[in-house]
Amino acid sequence: MAQHDDDLPDDFRDEEEVLDDGEDFDLDDVWADDEDDAEEDEEEDDALTEVRHAEENLEPWVPQAGEAADPFADQPEARQRALAPLLDRGGRNLTWSSLRFLRGTGDEKLDLILSLPDPARAVQAMAPEEFVLLIKEIGLTDAGDLLALASPRQLQTTLDLDAWLAGELDMMAVSEWLMTAEDAGKDVVDRFTAAQDDGLLSFYLGQSLKVVILTEDDMEGDYPDDAEVFTSPDGAFQLIANADDPNLTAVRQVLASVWRQSAARGRALLLATRWELPAQLEEDVLQLRNARLEEIGFLDREEALQLYGYRDAHAWKAALHARYRGTAAAEPETLQPYLPEDVPVRLGLALREVRDSGFLGRVMAHLPEAEVVRMRLGLVRLGYAVQSARAERPSAVDELSRWSRHALMTASMALEFLSDADVTYAGLLLSVASLKDLFTAGHSLVLVEAQRARKLRQQLGGSTGIDRLEPVDAQLVRGLTLAFPQYGHDNLSEPVATLDELAAIRHQLAAVVAVVRMAQTLSGGDLPSTAPLPLRALVGTAIAWQLVTGAPQLAPLDRATFQAFLQRGFDGPRGNRVVRNDLRQALIRALLTRPDLGDDDVVALTAFLETTLDRLADELGGLDPESPIDLRYVGEGLRVATPD
Repeated sequence: MAQHDDDLPDDFRDEEEVLDDGEDFDLDDVWADDEDDAEEDEEEDDALTEVRHAEENLEPWVPQAGEAADPFADQPEARQRALAPLLDRGGRNLTWSSLRFLRGTGDEKLDLILSLPDPARAVQAMAPEEFVLLIKEIGLTDAGDLLALASPRQLQTTLDLDAWLAGELDMMAVSEWLMTAEDAGKDVVDRFTAAQDDGLLSFYLGQSLKVVILTEDDMEGDYPDDAEVFTSPDGAFQLIANADDPNLTAVRQVLASVWRQSAARGRALLLATRWELPAQLEEDVLQLRNARLEEIGFLDREEALQLYGYRDAHAWKAALHARYRGTAAAEPETLQPYLPEDVPVRLGLALREVRDSGFLGRVMAHLPEAEVVRMRLGLVRLGYAVQSARAERPSAVDELSRWSRHALMTASMALEFLSDADVTYAGLLLSVASLKDLFTAGHSLVLVEAQRARKLRQQLGGSTGIDRLEPVDAQLVRGLTLAFPQYGHDNLSEPVATLDELAAIRHQLAAVVAVVRMAQTLSGGDLPSTAPLPLRALVGTAIAWQLVTGAPQLAPLDRATFQAFLQRGFDGPRGNRVVRNDLRQALIRALLTRPDLGDDDVVALTAFLETTLDRLADELGGLDPESPIDLRYVGEGLRVATPD
């Protein structure tokens, strides 16, 4: 037996039968065989009647669904008083919690909570999602003490946040939470199961059990040899499972726990497991779960992805200027409600890594305290929404800080753009523009550069073509052409966070575009598809042809042209020759005579050409133009025609 079976009621052990004659067990086959047997169905109808008659002597059971109880519901002031030992009342930072709580390790947080005079009151005052995130940070193996202190709403949220993956219930995640609760004590697992929707428990049981309704004189069935068969505590149901099911121990603990609390609920769950369609049951449970998560800021993934749509930030800026620029306050009907009035106080775990809140932080420093609280809660919810779109699970606490900062800085970037960095005007815009709209507008500013990068990538011929660019430029283009543009200019592991970073990206990308256009012009159209040399090698080749023949082109240099280029373009002592100073500017001018070049293009191309000439000197300055040269060893400085 598994390690927790000693805690099971005697009913479970006495009626258990494990058969193993070598035949493979398949629960689906059991269902199929049972459904095909009309006579057995008729017998089960009679047995169901007997079960219902037996239920008449039990307390009535109302199906449990919806939001579990929260002792601090609609009591924000009481919630804040209960959390007071963990909160920092000073300053106007984005979070409430003291730094020693926010930045401590999981064990340190747990020790701090358990050392409080009334830890249960403080724990139950936590917002339900922060309770779950805190446990995820501490680790499930050490979470029993917190589970023992939790409210029903918090216990329900553990599975809402952590037990669903891509719209499907993760059975192993449910089992892990159940066994963690069981390890903390029977009373904890009983409160844990009591807090869950009936539908969720029925669906969970149904993935491991085949339920058969029995009469008193028919306690056996014809089942696969390697099935594990046992009866419910009241003897009314026979339960068939795969003995190798990794979730079976937790499943049996659920049954034991439910029956300890209410036999009526236990029978209701098994009847639902027997008769409800699993797909419909899962869909119903998922909808209830999504509704609860939306109340605290976590969106359905498809809805969350809408944050990454496109909004013309320039057009929105013009519309806002036309309506609000120069006004002292927004009309009451235009104010944006960020949150319901009864949103609970939060510890600030989502924003704990924020060190610099950018332009938005400067604006908040000028807002009334009530608005600071409003914005703080709004930013937490925005972080949750972005987490819903980006993380595999909303409970991924290791990702939450990153995506919350991404949400904050992207909204801040948009606000700075829309207000032209006017702090007073930006404060007014915060009252009429939602944070979600600001995030979408900020993302769209980056998306414009991403579209330019994608077009450039196509011109270069895809991933292989990107390798023509300088490494830093190739890295930028790759980053911007991901599904979600998230990479900054200097630190490619962080999202674009400021208008200065975005301006640097725009400048760098424009320079790359100018170089590619110059190379395409020199080649008479598309870049050569063969021998994908770096752009600097192609442009260097054009320079060589310009010097030798007076006409730039990208055709490979033959031996005679290459040696003529070395003779005419370089001077200095043998082994350390450099590009002739009198030719450097003449060559650059000759290649920058196109009438469609703007001032920025000229600056970018001049810098690129200077760098290209310097690299030619480094790579070719050691060659002797008077000696025979094997073109196979020239390298990638120029495009040369090598012999077969």
